Amino acid sequence: MRRAPVTVKDVWRALDDHFPFAHRAEWDNVGILLGDPGSAVRAVAVALDATPAVLSSLRRRPADLLVTHHPVVFSPLKSVRPDHPPSAAAYALLRLGVSAISAHTNADVAPRGVSYAMARRLGLRGIRPLIPGEPSSDACKIVVFVPPERADDVLSAAAEAGGGRIGGYDRCSFRSAGAGTFRGSEGTDPFIGAAGREERVEEVRLETVAAGSLVPKVLRAIRARHPYEEPAIDVIPLRGGALGGGVGAVGDLPAPATLTEALDAVRRRLRPAWIKTAGPRRKTVRRVALVGGSGAEFADAARDSGADLFITGDVKYHQALEAAAGAMPVADIGHASGERWILPEFRRVLLARFRGIVAVRVINEEEPLRAVPRGDHGEG
Repeated sequence: MRRAPVTVKDVWRALDDHFPFAHRAEWDNVGILLGDPGSAVRAVAVALDATPAVLSSLRRRPADLLVTHHPVVFSPLKSVRPDHPPSAAAYALLRLGVSAISAHTNADVAPRGVSYAMARRLGLRGIRPLIPGEPSSDACKIVVFVPPERADDVLSAAAEAGGGRIGGYDRCSFRSAGAGTFRGSEGTDPFIGAAGREERVEEVRLETVAAGSLVPKVLRAIRARHPYEEPAIDVIPLRGGALGGGVGAVGDLPAPATLTEALDAVRRRLRPAWIKTAGPRRKTVRRVALVGGSGAEFADAARDSGADLFITGDVKYHQALEAAAGAMPVADIGHASGERWILPEFRRVLLARFRGIVAVRVINEEEPLRAVPRGDHGEG
């Protein structure tokens, strides 16, 4: 029997299983951004951005799909032209016939996302989110009342629509038994009992969760599968609610190290273009906090976690001054140097699903700014 070809949508689903696209930041643009979701995929390229160097690589070694961390299309485009920088990459990819999927903030906050990948590269132990559950503040609890024998079917409908996911777990729910009452008016066709008569029936209160962006889809799926004409459904916003994962990562070194030794480990294992530090030089490092990309705003959370060293990118002048006056050193390794370690994770996820069917390669690039010499940590 001939195997059906892998499609762009199939690749999206594989990534969504590990980095749920619905868990993106509200301002972000992720998912299938270019191309036909139903088009066949035989080769995938993975890169941080759709830069000119990446596009040149695709011309030399074609692929059907480009998976990036940073969105290929971020802001709404009024035109798609090669001489318009915001749309130049999209224009080139369309000319090449290459579809594009971007997994950005959803990969940042996933349980095994960007910062987790950095922490694992450093060999940290007991890795956990620096700020658990953020920024899933649009999470909602969905409560539906259903006959016990149909609860599994309704939960399946919610799960198929993207609900019931917390971190690396799916079909998450809670059930409690009770009695429901209703009376149908003339012209109704109740699933249990008869119109015009009050009924008292055994029901299950089925609770699950969904990202705010998925709530309409989950509700449609529940109503389509529910046996009642008018199912009772509650949607409860979870203020500060978490759907797993979170911002950043924190963990412990296998053994205490001096600041210099810890930074040398960062240089060897994360291979950043530079390391610039602010804060005390004489420091024993046991616990390390990390935020991939631009994360200097989370220095207070790193300090509260008990970290002896905070690693991130894009540290601004006044943030460096605050670190210099504090007790916790902050190391700036550049924006891309940390984020690029999610690319092998994208490749691993896709090969686990499509090994032997789809070729997957990572296009690595150096930090786009001039690098300082290796080993110069910028101390002092």
